[in-house]
Amino acid sequence: MSTKLSVAPLRRCVRIFLLTLAVTHAVHSQDLSNLEESVREQITTAQAALAAAAKSPALSEEYGKLGQLYHAYSLISAARDCYLNASRLAPKDFRWIYLLGNLDQTEGRFDDAIRRYQTARTLRPDYVPTLVNLGNIFLELNRLEDARESFSAALEIDKNNPAAHYGIGQVAVSKRNYAEAVDHFEKTLAQVPDANRVHYSLAMAYRGLGNAEKAKAHLGQQGSVGVRVADPLVDRLRDLITGERVYLARGKVAFEAKRYADAVTEFRKAVAAKPDSVTARINLGAALTQVGDVNGAVEQFEEALRLEPGRVNAHYNLAVLLARQNKHEQAITHLRSALRVEENDLNARLLLAQELKNAARSDEALLEYSRVAYLLAASPQYELRNGARALDLAQQVYNSTNAVQHGALVALALAELGRCSEAADWQRRMITAAEREGITDLLGKLRAGLKLYDNVQSCRPANETVLRDVLFEKPD
Repeated sequence: MSTKLSVAPLRRCVRIFLLTLAVTHAVHSQDLSNLEESVREQITTAQAALAAAAKSPALSEEYGKLGQLYHAYSLISAARDCYLNASRLAPKDFRWIYLLGNLDQTEGRFDDAIRRYQTARTLRPDYVPTLVNLGNIFLELNRLEDARESFSAALEIDKNNPAAHYGIGQVAVSKRNYAEAVDHFEKTLAQVPDANRVHYSLAMAYRGLGNAEKAKAHLGQQGSVGVRVADPLVDRLRDLITGERVYLARGKVAFEAKRYADAVTEFRKAVAAKPDSVTARINLGAALTQVGDVNGAVEQFEEALRLEPGRVNAHYNLAVLLARQNKHEQAITHLRSALRVEENDLNARLLLAQELKNAARSDEALLEYSRVAYLLAASPQYELRNGARALDLAQQVYNSTNAVQHGALVALALAELGRCSEAADWQRRMITAAEREGITDLLGKLRAGLKLYDNVQSCRPANETVLRDVLFEKPD
């Protein structure tokens, strides 16, 4: 008696085998010993599920799930490997290529992020965060038309999306389309009233329109709260977190709501769950500062630095407390340590300038104030710019030194404010001064800078490097 062999199961087995062979990217091994027991158990369970699915059609899904878990706990290399394998097994699954793009963007790998986001866009054209993230990358790269296209595409899907309106507003300011910028910034604030950083952008737009009264009003309302696009895929990662990170998340919510006593309670739980967590100790220190327990806060920041000597925010927060106690030299030491790691930390630079002034180290203070002015005028992160503050600081520094580079800094601040003809006039004055004083190494750079301000439609700084080379040439 002969038995007829069904070919369907055989084809299925061959397909699974070929899919498994397609995964050639080894996943980075992770040292889980420094994680809490509950987190280790969570990750090892997901690893076991992946191993069990090695010859199953669910393999891509298990790779993706494990990648999301790694991503949630900031185990980036392993997350990337898992997403790569999930994407290779399921190339039409939007999630994995999008999350790879998110990792690329977070790490500043903009070319890769653009490529992956564009692929994700073809797979799911209606996912607004893809378009907004692309727009933000293009804006940072000064690719203004590409940025406008991405933000506009987002608004075609969600006409009230605040992040897309804010992005188009930034493009419009850069192109000196101030009325359009006002319209989009106002729409942003209508959707997210607490996003007080938008007030600075509105002030610049109103200044461009010549409405000094409204510009001043919005400058008085500016703050540090920005606007971000709601991103279900990325935001959902928070739901995967257990242990210390749950307490950190709860503490952050309480802190941002100014429920500082509750924040202290949650951050203490985070420290108890993981005593060597630098993040937990820094957050606990910040919350203790808000409830007036200065000694407790200092203890937490010092312990954080013992665990991680180069941690920037621990140095900065400790310096703030030392400054309040008039321990200026100690504060200066911590601020310089922070800036050795992150030279563009605006808050640390400003506090360092103030502390140098308080310590009667005037020349050093002037140098730091000039660096702060530069960052306020030409930071690659547009939302961190503040042309009005930059101009005020630059003028004060120039009035104290009459140095050519500081006069050029005034021109740069004027350019950020959109006052191009004034910027050009200042730059010409500095060229004349450099010629008179024989500062030949700056002349060529100053003349090149003049072309950016003179008889142009838009002079907002993009990738200005001349003054940066001058102001930051001496390491701290």
